[in-house]
Amino acid sequence: MMDGTMTAPNCYDRIRRVAQAHPENVAIADGSGEVTYRSLIEIADARADRLAHAGVAPGDRIALVAESSALYVATALAIWKLQAVLVTVYPSSSDDDILKALTISDPALVVVSSPAHARLIAAAGADLPVVGIDELEVTRLREDVRPNPEGLREPLSLICFSSGTTSDPKAVMLSATTVDNTAETYAEVWHLSEAERALIGLPMAWLYGLASTTLAVLYRGGTVIIAQRGRPEILVELARRHGVTFVAGVTVTFAKLVRHERRAEVAEAFSHLRLTISGGEPPNAAVFAAWQELTGSAVLDAYCASECIPLVTYDPHDNPEPVPGSAGRVVPRQRLRVVDPEGNDVQPGQVGEALASGPGLMLGYWNNPELTAEVITPDGWYRMKDLVRVDEDGYVYVVGRLSDVIIRGGTNISPAEIEAVLNSHPMVAQAAVVGLPDDIYGQRVVAAVTPGAEDLDIDVLSGYAASRLSAYKLPSEIVVVAELPVNSTTSKINRKMLAEQLSGS
Repeated sequence: MMDGTMTAPNCYDRIRRVAQAHPENVAIADGSGEVTYRSLIEIADARADRLAHAGVAPGDRIALVAESSALYVATALAIWKLQAVLVTVYPSSSDDDILKALTISDPALVVVSSPAHARLIAAAGADLPVVGIDELEVTRLREDVRPNPEGLREPLSLICFSSGTTSDPKAVMLSATTVDNTAETYAEVWHLSEAERALIGLPMAWLYGLASTTLAVLYRGGTVIIAQRGRPEILVELARRHGVTFVAGVTVTFAKLVRHERRAEVAEAFSHLRLTISGGEPPNAAVFAAWQELTGSAVLDAYCASECIPLVTYDPHDNPEPVPGSAGRVVPRQRLRVVDPEGNDVQPGQVGEALASGPGLMLGYWNNPELTAEVITPDGWYRMKDLVRVDEDGYVYVVGRLSDVIIRGGTNISPAEIEAVLNSHPMVAQAAVVGLPDDIYGQRVVAAVTPGAEDLDIDVLSGYAASRLSAYKLPSEIVVVAELPVNSTTSKINRKMLAEQLSGS
């Protein structure tokens, strides 16, 4: 159907070599049982044969709308074996968002794990061939699809959708080199090994769940334990059963676990941990301290964007304990600049906008060259849209997101700084800060907090914040909520939704 070849390192080839060296190692454990490396490659090969027989050729786009599982990984590997393009779509997205993602990416075939999604696509009247992930019985492909863009620096291998909480998700185009480098870099920096038993409760439609963690563990011959849902009781049971050595999540994951009513069970279940990684949203120092006290494992941060991945994290051998407030150091092969509004590099310790580049740089946004030109500089740097500083030892501190900055009376205020202070008080489990309209100052600072271990007294919390923040940064209002709204696909705090809720309160 479409032309295109890949000569870059391919995830299928990498894992096939691991399977040759360690065929009987358990690669993946999910709700259906355990799959060895030999079986994983055999399943991927059989699926590649079916897809090839149906006419799938290099460059063809195949969308995967499915829950995380061994079959998800095997299907992705089959697509990459054929040098086709994997399109990952969050299965937990709204019906409208799923249909929007499929309309944007225009695939030749859609693979689903839920019959409800098959019915959704059929009811929408789209001429999209849909098959179930279990059987993968492909009878036809769409022929009238849009061709892949010309002039890319490398052939297209993956389209994923950013989980943006303040705007519509964007379709990010990645090469095989980027996906491979992501997995290899994290495997290298985190010192993953054949002995790894990694609990991954992240959707594989997210690069964090697929490349950063699952593929990274598979690259080293370890075992991936899949949790399709991030509920504490599920994570605790899987950790206990498998004796996990590595767990990856978002801040909310660890906040829920440290507040779990059966704390002794959490401590026992995670007693074998050697590595805890958090990424995808700002850290919570109080929650991370509670996790370390409970399990003995320090939480190490990971910072990047789907558009340029990986970027910053910790090497647990060099830094078994994180540097307070820092996301870590820039990983091998990637580059980071910090610039002022005129694009000049700032001095160490000064705050500026983060620019990133390296083999993790995206190919661009699918079918959106204008937006691509806005975020990638002519000399090949991705504008992270984050404010950061880097100290003289190379540790990176994320000060806040440019789009989240609150402008009050002409002064820029970073919500992350205020959240860090509120999160440090034991009365608070988690805080989120947004800017709401103000007739006089343009915006006012409003904080929403969920209660922590102690009774929450707003006056006490306000006084605590006043002793640690400049007056202009203090929230004009602190609202207590039972829970903060999160993105259903990634569990990141949804600031747009929170602002809407607080505006109506």
